[in-house]
Amino acid sequence: MAKRRRPVAVQEGGGDLLLDVLTAPVLGVPRLVHWVAKKLIEEVERQEFDEGKLQGQLLDLQTRRELDEIGDEEYSRQETALLERLNYIRRMKQQD
Repeated sequence: MAKRRRPVAVQEGGGDLLLDVLTAPVLGVPRLVHWVAKKLIEEVERQEFDEGKLQGQLLDLQTRRELDEIGDEEYSRQETALLERLNYIRRMKQQD
């Protein structure tokens, strides 16, 4: 007796396309919104965990201090915050 083949829509790996086409009129917009939101979150996380950006901010802070645009207290406060953020990013990257 010959083995019956399952339709393409039910086969593993092959059903996603047909299902997507059939449900697009109903689920197309929510899927698009989900995809856009996911991409936005990925971009925000990429920017938030950018060590180069923080290092640039540290250099900018040092320059502002050297030009007497900010005082010692303000420099110390901002430097501490930036270094804490930089250390946090490095710890998070080590965990991955």
